[in-house]
Amino acid sequence: MTILRKKPPLPALSPAMRLRVLWVIGIIVLPHVLFQPPPISVWIALGFGWQALHLTQRLPAPPLWLLILLSFGGMALVFATQSTLIGRDGGVSFILMLTTLKLLEARNLRDARIVTLLGAFLLFTLFLFNQSPLAALWSLASFALLISLLNELSHNAEPQPMATSVKSSLIPLAYSLPLALVLFVIVPRPNAPLFGLPQTTQASTGLSDELAPGTISQLSRSPELAFRATFADTEPAQNQLYWRGPVFWGYNGQSWDRLPPEFALQSAEQKQQSLLPHGEALRYSLMLEPTHSNILPALDRPLNAPSGAHQLNDHSLRFLRQIDTRQLIELTSEPNAKLDLTLPERLRKLALQLPAADNPLLQDLGASWRNLPAQARIQRGLEHFKNESFSYTLEPPILQEQDGMDDFLFNTRAGFCEHYATSFVLLMRAAGLPARVVTGYLGGERHPDGYWIVRQGDAHAWAEVWLDGQGWVRTDPTASVAPERIAGGAAAAVPANAAQLPAALRRDFGFLHQARLRWDGFDNRWNRWVLGFDASDQKNLLQALGWVGNQNLKLWGLVGLSLVLSLIAIKLFQRWRAQPKLSPQQRLWHAFLQQLRHLGVEIIPTEAPRALLQRLHRQRAEIAPLAAEFIEHYLQWCYAAASPDAHTKARQTLVQLTKQAKA
Repeated sequence: MTILRKKPPLPALSPAMRLRVLWVIGIIVLPHVLFQPPPISVWIALGFGWQALHLTQRLPAPPLWLLILLSFGGMALVFATQSTLIGRDGGVSFILMLTTLKLLEARNLRDARIVTLLGAFLLFTLFLFNQSPLAALWSLASFALLISLLNELSHNAEPQPMATSVKSSLIPLAYSLPLALVLFVIVPRPNAPLFGLPQTTQASTGLSDELAPGTISQLSRSPELAFRATFADTEPAQNQLYWRGPVFWGYNGQSWDRLPPEFALQSAEQKQQSLLPHGEALRYSLMLEPTHSNILPALDRPLNAPSGAHQLNDHSLRFLRQIDTRQLIELTSEPNAKLDLTLPERLRKLALQLPAADNPLLQDLGASWRNLPAQARIQRGLEHFKNESFSYTLEPPILQEQDGMDDFLFNTRAGFCEHYATSFVLLMRAAGLPARVVTGYLGGERHPDGYWIVRQGDAHAWAEVWLDGQGWVRTDPTASVAPERIAGGAAAAVPANAAQLPAALRRDFGFLHQARLRWDGFDNRWNRWVLGFDASDQKNLLQALGWVGNQNLKLWGLVGLSLVLSLIAIKLFQRWRAQPKLSPQQRLWHAFLQQLRHLGVEIIPTEAPRALLQRLHRQRAEIAPLAAEFIEHYLQWCYAAASPDAHTKARQTLVQLTKQAKA
């Protein structure tokens, strides 16, 4: 006969322990709220709030039927806001809701441990959204709290004071961090970033493949980082930092289009013939922020495309797929190179095309310059902007839908760089010169550490005019209206008291601006040497150490050696910690005995200080006076509270005894 024994009930958690679990998991979940849709953030906050009121204000716990209803409602909410329950966005939202629900029903030790393990998983998922130094610091602190919570749950007891609990968790962290650092450097690294998951729900935050009046002026208000640029050798002046992006050819009266696909890609032979080197080539690297587009800005004019990208017929660069992660790109450009000394007829027609019956005043003005030399036609266009009271503004007036450029040139006369680039290109086409609009970034801010910070607010548009014998020549009509924009950025071209630019783009905030630069320098080093440490950097490190051959095999050998050495170091450290700790008085006494050994005095471990002094008077009378002075001060330090300087005098006497031992 088999006797079925009923399992003993699981240990219940005290309210104090449940409250500790609540706020530790709350600290882990808190940064996730910044990356969740508002309805999900509110849902999570209500769940944590209910549990807090239940533990502190005796609010009834949610019944089982309500928890089941909340679980189905939460799934519906995630699907409604994220359109999926899997992937990065939907999956993390779903795990956050499950963690909240499990927290609401946690009653015993098993439930608390499950919630804690969910918290450990959420620590990892934070890096799918944010990999900044602050996120790493927050995760490290949260991990210490999580270890302390697991330690307390393993003892199934009342929570200890927080300082004691955290101190107990810092010891295993101290053991693991040196090993983690070594493994970070030597473990073979993948070619792709670990956290480079697709982020299809994110919108583009940078340059666009569409250009219409207002496109770049809206982007100019964005303080978001576009990229950081570091030059290897020669560094251009700020007003020569034209970062080339999309190039626009076709104009329909309202907006610009890029080069048609059949003309876009270059063959290897076309690349050789289209660019004539002229001047010094500049080598530089770009740390690109994820913009969720495939646009690769490069210093005008890029000589080649890096791996994973290609160069179009208009000399702009494109990634083969959109940028969803931070990228470190090595590039070479030659700003003075000549582009396309011969212009194919089909591209010439495209670069001269004007919409029929559109902007008649503009077309008449441009046509009036057709009899002038080509360079004189360009000069007439620039003088028109310089002499006709045009103004530069980030908030231009709305133009007429029909003949908008006529309205700009002869009526409002206030605009941003895309207005000047558009109208100038149309004037040149009306004057019989092939022209196109180029967008990208201009300038940037030079960091004291020697790199350039380029933000989305540095977006700019300029013109290129094709001249016989010179190819495409860059012409920036904005320089005729607001030369300070070219020399000092958008912040220099708008009034100092204007609220058109965010604080990150201004230079007149003193201490705050300097603090922002210091943080950016730290963030740049973090991105370069932590997040950007890839297989190529690891290979260069090994080559610098003189390692060749099968590097992966040697790396894995180092991993094993590091693990063995780490275990030995931990054992030695534990043995050292297990030894009795000496007080300051004991350390000083041991130092005194060590000097006596150097002087040839036999040391008896059980001998008292005064007995030792009596023996010195009998055997070593020459050192007895100093020894007597030291022992007197030493005993006063140990037993006489009224002698605060006794330890100082004892140390001074020991120094004299040491000199005598060396003499």
